[in-house]
Amino acid sequence: MGLFSKFKKQEPQKQEAEPQTTFVGGVGRMPFPAYRGGEPYIFISYAHVDSERVFKEIKGFNENGYNVWYDEGIAPGNEWTDEIADALEKCALFVVFITPSSAGSPNVQNEINFAIDEKKSFIAIHLEETVLPAGIRLQIGTKQAILKYNMTDDEYLYKYTAAFTRLGLNARKTAPAVSVATKPSAPTVPTTVPQTAAVNEITTVGDFRIEHGLLHEYLGSRPDIKLPDEVQIIGFQSFGLGSNFIETVDLNKTGALLNDAFSNCPNLREVRIPRSVTMIKERPFVNCPNLTVYCYRHHMPANFEENFGGKQIVYLDDVSIKSSF
Repeated sequence: MGLFSKFKKQEPQKQEAEPQTTFVGGVGRMPFPAYRGGEPYIFISYAHVDSERVFKEIKGFNENGYNVWYDEGIAPGNEWTDEIADALEKCALFVVFITPSSAGSPNVQNEINFAIDEKKSFIAIHLEETVLPAGIRLQIGTKQAILKYNMTDDEYLYKYTAAFTRLGLNARKTAPAVSVATKPSAPTVPTTVPQTAAVNEITTVGDFRIEHGLLHEYLGSRPDIKLPDEVQIIGFQSFGLGSNFIETVDLNKTGALLNDAFSNCPNLREVRIPRSVTMIKERPFVNCPNLTVYCYRHHMPANFEENFGGKQIVYLDDVSIKSSF
């Protein structure tokens, strides 16, 4: 949270009151102690009035094995500005939560300035659609952005864990797994994307429409396809009308198969799941009557077989044919 100027010496009558931290039901005022140690950690920047939403987000980070520092961990008697600066200097990753409140906060701006000056790895997570002031837009325009408000929970989970890993921040090994072994979850319901955001964020690569790494639609009619490098996630009915044409799909650099990724694909006959796919939900294949999936037994979630909506599963662990994928 931005608090660089919180304790500037001022006359009592001129000092602005700082908003009080919100008590979060089911989370508490402090969702967990701020990290203090020698391992890599994330520095969290946010507007104080957004505490309720931000606490829920960073609680998820912590539960998924990431060390997190946020200002609720400042010890009594310490200077806020000194400890914040120290935490920023030592952090491995800077994450700012973007909302209209944080976009207008001078203190969040100070933290952004500091992080950029120190050349910190940087991610901006947008909790809601926000018009950024020109100064912030200029500074973070080239930084990685995650538009959480446009994503399902599964998409968001994959996006931030993949981003953290790509920037060199790994989860603790003792943390709950954010991988193919995750516990079964309720069916994913696609989010409604605001038209104002979708116009600028969906790009077309060949016959594929892609939105921030999520396959949005396959516009072609070729039966055998290879997904573009830009596709990171295959989510709810991502192939659109192209589902009627696809027969084989090369996942290429895809990292996540979410529920209903391949849904109602009558001609789909082969998908090979390489070990490079790091997130697989329980039912990515629904009503694909001719489909054979080639995969590794230990790589699949616990309920995959009972939810499989295809013809056959071939576990490469069980066959003698050597496979390089």
